[in-house]
Order: sequence, then structure tokens, then C-alpha cells
Amino acid sequence: MSDSALLVTALSGLVGLLPEPGDVIEPLHRVIDSATDALDLAGCAVLLVADGHPGVVAATPAALAEVALSQRSSERGPALDALRHGEPVAVADVRERHAAWPEYTSVAVRHGVCAVAEIPMRSGATTVGALGLYAYDPREWTEPELSVGALLAGMTAGHILTAERLRAQQRLTEQLQHALDSRVLVEQAKGVIANARNTTPQAAYELIRAHARRNRVSVHAVAGGIVELGLRI
Repeated sequence: MSDSALLVTALSGLVGLLPEPGDVIEPLHRVIDSATDALDLAGCAVLLVADGHPGVVAATPAALAEVALSQRSSERGPALDALRHGEPVAVADVRERHAAWPEYTSVAVRHGVCAVAEIPMRSGATTVGALGLYAYDPREWTEPELSVGALLAGMTAGHILTAERLRAQQRLTEQLQHALDSRVLVEQAKGVIANARNTTPQAAYELIRAHARRNRVSVHAVAGGIVELGLRI
């Protein structure tokens, strides 16, 4: 397959993939499937970094998750080397690295994995994890294959970071909406008490706040009682 055909095949599975707030697993599986098909792999796995430690993993086939996760407990393996140095780690036969990664190699061999390439998933200066490419036979990874892997890894990193920003924006929007709803409720309660007491809205608010302090509850809770439950103070 030519380099251009390889690239088109890899990207075809990602058409229409748009970030959603908090949506990470589905895009990861789309990337994994795309890489597996385009590069004729045994499978792929994604190891994500959370708080500086490898964490959430997605893998196809699912058994490869055990291979990827074996690096977390031992703190060594090709993905961790790729993340530490910021460069792809391509190995034609993992059995030749047994001295460096004994735990990882043992698990990989048990699952029939022979060749592996781990590529940092990076967007700008931010690295979110590593994309692992697996083959069951010895394999000399070519530059075009690693370039396609790097492109998919970069797209995935950008997608994950965008989804996280959308999630943060959604949380902020929800917080602002809650604050607005709370303010509206308090204003309604002030109107009810001002009318019942024949006083000003500010004086009504002071009554509401004093009641909240005496009963060790929030002003919002007292306002809700006034508007929704008929509480009078």
C-alpha cells in the first residue's frame, strides 16, 4: 500500500468524529480500529496518563489491555519509555528487550505479541498518553507506518483535550446557571416576605438571612421553603 493510500485508509475511519464533553472511550476505539485496519495490525491499545501516572486503557482486542496495563505496576515498558523521552519506541521483537522490560515482555509473549510500537499522544506541549501498535510476528516498523501512527496519536490527543475543555465549559455553564437560578429564587422569596411583612426587599432579605443563620441552613434553602413550601418568617 502506498504512503498516501495508507494515510487515507487510516483517516477514513475518523470521518465525522467530533468531540463531545467527557466523550473519550468511543473516540479511542475509533482510532484503535482505524490504526488496526490501516496498518494491518494484531491490535492496538491506548494508555492514558492521569496525574502523571498511566491509567485508563482502551484496547482491541480486549486481551491486549493486559499487555498495556502490565507497564503500570512494573513502571517499565515501551509505552512508559515513549512517554518519558517523548519519542516513539519501535521494537521488532519484544523478546529481545526482556532484560529491560521483563514483566511486560512476559505478558506480551503470553498473549502472542511479538512486535510493538508505542507512540506518544501529544498535542502541542501536552502529552496525554501513548498509542500502542501490536503485531503477532516480528516486524520492522517503517517510517510511513510510524508517521501514520504519530498522526493518529496526535489527532487523538487533540480530541481528548478538546473534550476535556468542553467538559470544563459545560461544568462552568451549569454552575453559572445554578447561581442564576438561586438568585432568581432568592429574589422571589424577598418579594413574598416583603409583601407579607409590608417592608422593603432589602429588609426582607435580612430577615431571610437571619432565619438561615439561626437554623444553620443556606439562604437558598430558606428561599426555597418560602417560594415552594409556603414558609413564612
